[in-house]
Amino acid sequence: MLEDGITPKETRYQTEKQFLQDAIDDAASTAKSPEEFAQILDKKYHIIFKISRNRYSYLHPGRKKYITGRNLGTRYEEDFLLQTFKENAKSLSDRKMKIEEPQIPNTVKDLQTALSPDASDIPVPFIFIKSDLRLVIDLQTCIKAQQSEAYAQKVKLSNLKQMAQTVAYIQEHGYNSLEDFHTALEQASDQASAARKSLKDTEQQLKDVNEQIHFTGQYLAYKNVYADYRKSRTKDKFYEEHRAELSLYDTALRTLKEKSSGNKLPSMKALYAEKDRLTELRDTQREDFSNRRDYEWELHTVSANIDMILGKSHELEQQIKKEQNL
Repeated sequence: MLEDGITPKETRYQTEKQFLQDAIDDAASTAKSPEEFAQILDKKYHIIFKISRNRYSYLHPGRKKYITGRNLGTRYEEDFLLQTFKENAKSLSDRKMKIEEPQIPNTVKDLQTALSPDASDIPVPFIFIKSDLRLVIDLQTCIKAQQSEAYAQKVKLSNLKQMAQTVAYIQEHGYNSLEDFHTALEQASDQASAARKSLKDTEQQLKDVNEQIHFTGQYLAYKNVYADYRKSRTKDKFYEEHRAELSLYDTALRTLKEKSSGNKLPSMKALYAEKDRLTELRDTQREDFSNRRDYEWELHTVSANIDMILGKSHELEQQIKKEQNL
């Protein structure tokens, strides 16, 4: 299309709601006040932001009607965003203090971190280059080979090739005995199992963090409703009018207390930072487990081929002895 002078249309589809959510997330990640937040939305995305009766609303550049934060989700309402602005301001203040008063590392680990500030605690995945080694086919159990002489001949030639590659594989990897190879196979199986367990543990931690993010947002969204309920002189009436919001607040608070085990609740910014870390760790562990599993399968293929080679040799030896006895 470009060669013909035709400009292709945008292939990525994005709803107006998604556009607003992405823009608000970006602006909220750096803004330290509602005023700065509004300026970023206006200059960068041409989104108009307004506050009316403590409700946050947003006007999409292609619409004439505002969309409230409540319709976008709890992360786009007043309580959550004000908390985010506060944390951004505190984070900036902490960074300035660290620059003005640099800390002297007092341990080897601190020294390594100071020398390599960009170093990550994410492990490097296991590297494995898969070979083209395939299983040797047992002609006695291959129905198709028994039905077709031509196919059986083809399988015999393929088996010879795989047997030769198996012998070369053993030599290239330095296995001096069958016992050495079986030890390597057991180690590969144990390492694959350990990698799988580590991956499952990280996936569970990520699930827990996502739940905390969900309930923290729910807690912040209805915290003011609960505060108004405590101040109300007609609690029964207020409760009936706001039963759903108060129920969601109670559920969120109870769940967060259970997860924190009495400790201080983490901030939303800390939760998102932990989510990013766990997501990166999970992706690395997935690659590590996949490579270790492929390596284990390759060694199982080599093991099966060895058994076939040794089995055929044993059968040939028995046949020769039988003929000599005759």
